[in-house]
Amino acid sequence: MATSGSTNFSINRDDIIKRALRLIGVLPQGESPSTDQVTEASLALNGLVKAWQADGMPLWAIRTSSFTLTATSSYTVGIGQTINISKPLKVLQAWNRNTTSNVDVPMRILTKDEYNRLGNKTSTGNPIQLYYDPGIDTGTIYLFPVPDTTSIANQTIYFTHQRTFEDFDSSTDTPDFPQEWYDAVVYGLACRLAPEYGVAPTDRKLLWQEMTIIKNEAMSFGTEEGSLFFGVDFREY
Repeated sequence: MATSGSTNFSINRDDIIKRALRLIGVLPQGESPSTDQVTEASLALNGLVKAWQADGMPLWAIRTSSFTLTATSSYTVGIGQTINISKPLKVLQAWNRNTTSNVDVPMRILTKDEYNRLGNKTSTGNPIQLYYDPGIDTGTIYLFPVPDTTSIANQTIYFTHQRTFEDFDSSTDTPDFPQEWYDAVVYGLACRLAPEYGVAPTDRKLLWQEMTIIKNEAMSFGTEEGSLFFGVDFREY
């Protein structure tokens, strides 16, 4: 018996919508949804994807980006901005790399409260601390201290961040998710659409329970395995 030798299975936006409508009993087998049904389901699907961004930091959504230093403490992040990437949801880690020696120095990620407590935010030196304000349309990275002439000439900042999930804009768009998430997306959309089509509360509850199991399985696979250490914080302000 021979296997296919293929691992490129994929689905698109309309495949997701059709299957979700079948799950809630709206669309008979072999039929296609109306234009209005596709439009309304697309709205729900994009809302679902954006809501799921708040679930955490799946490994497949973590990216590393970098930017060169200038004589300023703040750098705008977003498409077309100083750091020209899709606005990160969170900055998880950062390091300052010497471009001559390639030596990396870890940077401390600050909370808003910690950044506000810093003294003279105009003091210059080699940046060793970073605060990220995600904003709405664009984010802002703040460095402390402000890069000095030596840092500007010799340092580059690298940071890992949780990226945003891409939209479903057209019928042929594939999910911005790994294959193990495909069922979760379909069941998630079915749960979102069920109230709009008058699915009974008891049936909606069962559907939600199924979706939760499938989604949790996908989420647990996308977490990083490693050691966790606790220590005393000796910082002074």
